[in-house]
Amino acid sequence: MKRQQSDEKFPQATWLILFDGLCGWCTGWVRFLLKHDSQKRFQFAPLQSPIGQRQLAAYNLSQEIFSTFVVITPAGYFIKSTATLRIARHLGGIWSILYPFILVPKILRDGIYDFVARYRFQLRGTLTTCYRPPKEYRDRFLYDV
Repeated sequence: MKRQQSDEKFPQATWLILFDGLCGWCTGWVRFLLKHDSQKRFQFAPLQSPIGQRQLAAYNLSQEIFSTFVVITPAGYFIKSTATLRIARHLGGIWSILYPFILVPKILRDGIYDFVARYRFQLRGTLTTCYRPPKEYRDRFLYDV
């Protein structure tokens, strides 16, 4: 995690999740989060979107490789398994019991994450256009042109 901050402002308690908007696995994960994020802590933007690209550039992350999602918090950003576990922790309820896996060495956690990421298109397919949420969730997505 880097503590570098982006110049763009988001609501104080909000975490921005950047995801591959063309990945069926990734959009499935986003739909899961929308359903379980009762505190509406998370906002979302596709990595391919202009705002996603600006955020990647602000944190010196690849603007061309979309095999991981990025979670931007007031404390900085997280990627791969660390991002997944921090999200689970903040979802609360039963999902927070996953957080102790943060104690597993990162190389092992990220190895599993990378394996799933490598086969994500075979698992859930690809979309022909970036994911657009249902109307009731559109206020949680940041899109710009």
